[in-house]
Amino acid sequence: MLQGNRQRNKGFSVKREIKTLESRQIYRNRWMSLKEDRILRADGSEGLYSVIEKEDFVVVIPVENDEVYLVEQYRYPLGHRTTELPQGSWECSHEVAPEDVARGELKEETGLSAGKMVYVGYQKLAQGYSAQGYHIFLATELTFTGQQLEEEEYGLTVKKIKISAFTQLIRDGQITDATSVTAFLLAMAKNMIS
Repeated sequence: MLQGNRQRNKGFSVKREIKTLESRQIYRNRWMSLKEDRILRADGSEGLYSVIEKEDFVVVIPVENDEVYLVEQYRYPLGHRTTELPQGSWECSHEVAPEDVARGELKEETGLSAGKMVYVGYQKLAQGYSAQGYHIFLATELTFTGQQLEEEEYGLTVKKIKISAFTQLIRDGQITDATSVTAFLLAMAKNMIS
């Protein structure tokens, strides 16, 4: 089946498989926009495609000895609190180096400053409806300098747990934030965390 798809699409480049005929913005606020595109597929059929546009963000894995710092906050779409790695973006993220955003988000959410910040990698969040991605950093040599929460982060708390306990929470399905899971597992796969 895969072989057949490859042969059928052989004459089309990635950019030509779907052509945008018209694009219009449906909604916009300071964090995101939603656009709807009228498209033409390679087979000649037309359709609609909705795309969420958001700035790339960062995820930070703050590790100290055999423990990792996590944040817990209320997630409105879910209606309950979740535990995840510190993460976020700035309104001007595209103008700032990802490491600077990572250092800022770490300090803002956890109150920690990292003496050492190592780049882990880059992943896409939900490529079926957005081009948004995230840069992953491992933060070590941590010192507490004080949280600087934004209004939207009301009620955010910080906790530190053993890396083995965090791994178990992932296995048990208790950590449901896919970004946190992917970032942590990528760092483990690269032997950056043990």
